[in-house]
Amino acid sequence: MARILSNKELAAQRFKRFRKMVADNKTYPLATVTYHGPSPEKASKIVVGILEGQDQTPLVRHWSGEDIAEDVETAREISHFIKDHAVSRVITSEWVLSCPHEEGVDYAKGEACPYCPDWH
Repeated sequence: MARILSNKELAAQRFKRFRKMVADNKTYPLATVTYHGPSPEKASKIVVGILEGQDQTPLVRHWSGEDIAEDVETAREISHFIKDHAVSRVITSEWVLSCPHEEGVDYAKGEACPYCPDWH
């Protein structure tokens, strides 16, 4: 019988698949859209990264808020951001990938996020 994965293990698998799709890309400029939230079921942050070319530093913007993934104005802003950079391809995550907090910024490096116990 297959073992049930923890949220942390599931998130790691999803990130690995997402990174592979980005790494396999040969079309630029490329936009990535990822969802983050306090649990795997609820997005509270959307991060959009735009890569102008291979090995270049991405231009990153993020939007945060309750039910952010359902917000029409946020979707409009993201669409304009992507169009303004003449993006040729968009790769998006199908799921909430991780907690919205940043290690080393919102909590100590090497520790689990104290705000999102669902990801432990």
